Amino acid sequence: MNTKPQYLHLACRLATVALFLRTGFAADYEQNLDKSFSVTSGGKLDIQADRGSIEVATDGSEKAEVRVFRKVKGGSKAQADELLNNHEVTLAQDGNTVSVVARNRKERSGFWSLGRANLDVRYQVSIPRKFDVELKTAGGNIQVDDLDGQASAHTTSGSINLQSVTGNVKAVDAGGNISVAEAGGSLTAHTTSGSISLGKVKGKVEALNAGGNIRITQTGNDVSVRTTSGSITLGVVNGNLEASNAGGDIKADSVSGDVEAQTTSGSIHLGVVKGKRVKVKDAGGTIEIGEATGSVAAETTSGSIAIQAARGDVEAKDAGGNISIGIAGAKVTAQTSSGSIRIKAVNGNLQARNAGGDVSIEEAARDCEIRTTSGSIVLGLAKGKVEARNSGGDIKVGEARDVVAAETSSGTIRVRFAGQPKDGCRLEVAGGGINVDLPQSAALDLDAKTSGGRVIADLPVTVTVEGDHHPGALHGKINGGGPALILRASSGDIHLGTFAAPKMAAEDETPGK
Repeated sequence: MNTKPQYLHLACRLATVALFLRTGFAADYEQNLDKSFSVTSGGKLDIQADRGSIEVATDGSEKAEVRVFRKVKGGSKAQADELLNNHEVTLAQDGNTVSVVARNRKERSGFWSLGRANLDVRYQVSIPRKFDVELKTAGGNIQVDDLDGQASAHTTSGSINLQSVTGNVKAVDAGGNISVAEAGGSLTAHTTSGSISLGKVKGKVEALNAGGNIRITQTGNDVSVRTTSGSITLGVVNGNLEASNAGGDIKADSVSGDVEAQTTSGSIHLGVVKGKRVKVKDAGGTIEIGEATGSVAAETTSGSIAIQAARGDVEAKDAGGNISIGIAGAKVTAQTSSGSIRIKAVNGNLQARNAGGDVSIEEAARDCEIRTTSGSIVLGLAKGKVEARNSGGDIKVGEARDVVAAETSSGTIRVRFAGQPKDGCRLEVAGGGINVDLPQSAALDLDAKTSGGRVIADLPVTVTVEGDHHPGALHGKINGGGPALILRASSGDIHLGTFAAPKMAAEDETPGK
């Protein structure tokens, strides 16, 4: 079968189409509109457009100049005329309000076809600087210069770019970036994709993004921000902060009010928070808080939690990472399933639980309850009661000023009592030794017993149980007796040392001092 004639026929048809396109559809057709209105400051510009970009310039004049640029690309002149005649643009003035309304008299039907004409529209407007604007287009960018008034901008695609606006701002974009340099009132910004970038806003801020970053430099009131992906980055927030992110980081340098922040992945970083309450939750990242004036509740399923300082209560829960707390002005609850718990100073009651790591506290001003299943427990200065349990490691209390109850299944227990315990104390180890240092003036009833070692006392003990002289047990009174000191070890030695305790001055209850 000879296919050459078929190829020649197809080539001829393509050449004819190409020639037809060059000769019949090459030209662009323009039909522009231009109108000037006499206005005074304090008026309003209202644009309701079916398509096209909007550019608004401001100056000190007392007039509004509207230019509408319309260009038809592709198609024939007849098609261009049809498009332009169908596109109805109304330029009008009612009092001090200038309106621009653009719409199609009738909708075009059918899909794109070869040689079909397309209409491009651009609105260029000049108005006094003191003016309100309400701008809406179904497809194009919106740009506004410095404005002394209110601004509302809405587009279904393209970007929204506003400079300094002294009043309230509302910007809604169905598919593009939103940028506002400055707003003197409240600000609302919504977009389904792209970024939201805001400079200085004096009023409340609501920024919602379905798929991009949100960045705000400074606000003078409350902030509510939400995005499903991308990051949230905030500078100074002079109000409450509510932030939600379904897929990225949340960061705020300074917040003067309360904070509630949540993300499903990424990190949460807060600098200084001066409100009464901080509540942050992370499903997959680290949490960092610099300084909080009020209470802090922080929770993450993975990553670490680090809090430098909090004057109120602290609650830190981590399902898989380290917890680090600097200075806490009230009670602390810290819990992790793995990693370490490290706390510098606590001025309230402390509860620390670890399912798989070390617990270290430098200073505790009130009662402590500490648990871990592995790792060590190290407590520096304990001014209140101490209850410590360890399933697999050492327990050490550097300076105890009240009751101590400590138990471990392996490792050693070391406690140095800086003063007279106010009530009975019990130290028990299943697989190690016990070392206790007591001040020379301590008055206690001693009950010490070990199954696999010796009891050694460096201070005088008046034996109260006759015949109890074997190396593994010692019962008696120290300095005439007092609260009970019960020591139990299944293996290892029990050693009691003594020292001359210095006279303690009146104590400052502020942690870290």
